[in-house]
Amino acid sequence: MNFLKWQEYFRSNQDHFDHLDWRNDDILTPDERRTILSSISQFQRGEYSEGKHFLEFAKNMKDESYIQALRFFIKEEQDHAGVLGKFMDNHSMEKLKNDWLDNVFRRLRKLADLECTITVLLTAEIISMIYYQALTKATASKLLKQICGQILIDEEMHLQFQSFSLRVLYEKKNILSIFISRILHRILMGGTIVMVWIFHRKVLKAGKYYFFDFFKAVFSEFKKCESMIADKSLRVPVTNRIIPAA
Repeated sequence: MNFLKWQEYFRSNQDHFDHLDWRNDDILTPDERRTILSSISQFQRGEYSEGKHFLEFAKNMKDESYIQALRFFIKEEQDHAGVLGKFMDNHSMEKLKNDWLDNVFRRLRKLADLECTITVLLTAEIISMIYYQALTKATASKLLKQICGQILIDEEMHLQFQSFSLRVLYEKKNILSIFISRILHRILMGGTIVMVWIFHRKVLKAGKYYFFDFFKAVFSEFKKCESMIADKSLRVPVTNRIIPAA
């Protein structure tokens, strides 16, 4: 089992933000700015990573096509940070140079091995699926809606990619080890939901995700990922899912 199809997908998606029109006037109201400022700056910071430890761990997969696909994936995440950063610059929003919650996730990704790194990253991307849907509904900015819409399309594919990667790793483990990994992932997911709600509830509530709505939506995505991890027929990227409109 290799990752050539994923490598081809990420290579073909490098123009994913070319359709954005930065020339249009794009105004945020003072209330909207207050709602999204601290939140979007944290997510912009979290989207960027050089992926050095990830690529080092990836050598254990012993699959050059996986490493190449991973390089494209990291570049795609950096594109998310770049386009959010450009939007923030256009609105004179200060970028975060450091964020303790982002630092926690970065340390967790470096903690153990490739499986741990993928699991932590998958957790963050599941959260991102709901967050960007909320941000789309919380803003009147057409440009920000466009940015969020494309990030959602990309993140959906990232969920597939990381789920597929975990399944490859799980095939080398026994049933007990897989069970323990799944339990630990659920614990991490639950804790992450609480922390993200505490720091991003303004945007989530503006997007009509109150705590239990947010919890249910995140675990719905989580269960879909669990199904993909268990689905041995999923071998190639599936790009036909429709992202809900604002």
